[in-house]
Amino acid sequence: ENVKYLKGKTFTNNVVADPDIMSAVKGATLLIFVTPHQFLKFDALQTAELGPDCKAISLIKGIEFEEGGPRLISGIIKDSMGGMDTSVLMGANVANEVAADEFCESTVGFATEGAGAVWQKLFDCPTFRVGKIKDVAGGELCGAVKNVVAL
Repeated sequence: ENVKYLKGKTFTNNVVADPDIMSAVKGATLLIFVTPHQFLKFDALQTAELGPDCKAISLIKGIEFEEGGPRLISGIIKDSMGGMDTSVLMGANVANEVAADEFCESTVGFATEGAGAVWQKLFDCPTFRVGKIKDVAGGELCGAVKNVVAL
């Protein structure tokens, strides 16, 4: 249960909290990044024993600004993880609506067809419909900009 943000909503039994990042990702073939972008840390993950052909997906909405200009979070993840195939999942969703099993929809932006199919299959369900598009940057930019437009 996330007592701070989703009080009363419990995780399913197959979700296990592990405070040791190296243990949590050992052998992983899929990594899901869903933390505020200012807290992204890659030092430990760069030496992690990941599974073969490990893929990543970012659910992080935002853009990082550096000296050279704006950078997409998916690009930061991809570069920090040695070029790992990195997709994005973006939609006009609010966490409490998803947790309450209310109908929501999102789009996977992917670079390779195989990754797009894997992520769509993983996330798509009757109350959380997931489409896909072969456009990581476009999907991510729409996800980031929709928060500005909503204001």
